[in-house]
Amino acid sequence: MTNETSGGRNVRLRQWYGKLAYVVVAAILVYLATAIPLGAGGGGILRSVLAFVLVLLGARIFRGVEEEVAPARPWWRMTAGVPSGILLGAVCTVVALFSVVGYVGLTVATLPHKDVTDLPALLVTAVLSAVLAYLYFGSSRRLVVARRERAIEQARTGRP
Repeated sequence: MTNETSGGRNVRLRQWYGKLAYVVVAAILVYLATAIPLGAGGGGILRSVLAFVLVLLGARIFRGVEEEVAPARPWWRMTAGVPSGILLGAVCTVVALFSVVGYVGLTVATLPHKDVTDLPALLVTAVLSAVLAYLYFGSSRRLVVARRERAIEQARTGRP
């Protein structure tokens, strides 16, 4: 779904099938990124960074049912609602933890070997996943605070 604004053309995805198409295309792009010859370990780092960028882009263009389409989201807002931010933050936390465990396990298991190429990619994935988890949890926290402040203001003024 697109939206014309005075500043140009902004893409906003509100329908589930548009969001699903974005996720499928993003997954294909991340998968195909390994076809780019970047040397030992470079493909994994490229995939991690590309996935990170595509998640941030998705957070900018996805819109919830009750969200306005035209204005840009505030920089801190990653989702339309609190539950989705908590769920996605938890998923990113799990990915970060698995990456850290994989990094530590691979480091310990391969200390005598010098040809291990997955270590930098695991470290980059852990860090970027932790950043995403922080952003998703922070977004949910700020949405809760904003709702609470709105409810207090409505109770004080008597207006909905």
